[in-house]
Amino acid sequence: MTKLLQISTLILALSAAAPACAQSVTITTAGGDYGTGIKEAMWAPAGKALGLDVRGETQSDSMAALRLQVSSGNVTTDIMHLASGEGAQAADLGLLEPLDETAVDQKALPAGAGSKFCYPFSSYGTVMAWNTKTYGQNGPKDWAEFWDVKKFPGRRALRANAQDLLEAALLSEGVAPGKVYDALSEPGGIKRAIDRLAELKPNVAVWWTSGAQSAQILKDGEADLVETWNGRAQSAKDDGGAVAYTFHSSIIGTDCLAVPKGAPHKQDAMKLIAAMASPEREAKLTDYITYGPMNPAAYAGGKIPAAKMALLATAPDNAVGVVYSNAAWWAKHGDEAQTAFDAMMNQ
Repeated sequence: MTKLLQISTLILALSAAAPACAQSVTITTAGGDYGTGIKEAMWAPAGKALGLDVRGETQSDSMAALRLQVSSGNVTTDIMHLASGEGAQAADLGLLEPLDETAVDQKALPAGAGSKFCYPFSSYGTVMAWNTKTYGQNGPKDWAEFWDVKKFPGRRALRANAQDLLEAALLSEGVAPGKVYDALSEPGGIKRAIDRLAELKPNVAVWWTSGAQSAQILKDGEADLVETWNGRAQSAKDDGGAVAYTFHSSIIGTDCLAVPKGAPHKQDAMKLIAAMASPEREAKLTDYITYGPMNPAAYAGGKIPAAKMALLATAPDNAVGVVYSNAAWWAKHGDEAQTAFDAMMNQ
């Protein structure tokens, strides 16, 4: 046997004896600090524990990406990170696989928090943040003051999306937190909120399209008042920005993990979601961004330090005068609300 043949034979023998390559699973999440945290705290260690080769992608508009992939029949991601309102809407549109209950156990979730299609893993507040060089520590105390351009003159920055803004608009008019969705469901309720947004539009300098952008706006002082997510506001503050914010009157939302309809590695995706949502991994996410875990066991046993608890929107001391985002309402009325919002933006 020649030397070359011996080497070839050895390579073939080693290849046959080697274990099969780990299955590749693709997950699409938010960018910025949030996306980094989801990777480092959740999917990277979970994938390693399961022996999965996980590939991460980022997407600023996951819902649009999900629609495109499923409608085209070219689904390239196995797990999609969505806001729970988007998850409910996507489920109604038939864009998601039902969660495998044998793999993804939701019994640990708070009552009413579970979903057949999108597993909630973190909570956050849409908050009022401001530039302390403009207002010091005395920023707006509620959405009525955020809308008050005489008391708080300055440039605003709002998300270019109807969700959370409609709730804030009605809160600014004095609608009680528990009555916001009743008001939105009344005839003309969506128009009422849109009209209120139109009043503030001349004072909006930036309509942001990603959480990372909103944090950069705060850090750079591009706007004086910014509607953003509490984790993004805290990140900008931690990065040295002249930033303060309040949890009072925040709109509490949750984010979830879903499997697109026709995902190429559906079963492995289900296993990865379950592994990502362990108490330890959800608690670890708060090291990267101050979004509260949905698994109650993550709060137990000192997994999250008391100082960090003070930065979570759903902590008892922070959840004052808040509105909990109603995913079912957004699933039913989301398209109508967004169409009205887009029409207002184009005027």
